[in-house]
Amino acid sequence: MNKITEIFRSWVIAENPTKEQAELAAKRHSICLECKWIRNSLLFDTKCGECGCPIGKKIFTPVVGGCRVGNWDEVDGVNTSQKKKNKSII
Repeated sequence: MNKITEIFRSWVIAENPTKEQAELAAKRHSICLECKWIRNSLLFDTKCGECGCPIGKKIFTPVVGGCRVGNWDEVDGVNTSQKKKNKSII
């Protein structure tokens, strides 16, 4: 999924999430509130200082493991050993 599609889907889901999407977003949000990268923003309540996304929308991304620094991996059910293998440039 390209970034534009991911952003669009996140904003759409945020407006009318299913129960499961809302529960996952709440878990992600609680993680973000404790993250060293969280920043206050003039345009949005808070944003991620690492990727620049507004937290209130980013938490609704349909991308599993969508946190750039890996903070959501556990709640998203990401296999971290496989993810590390996939980061290779080769």
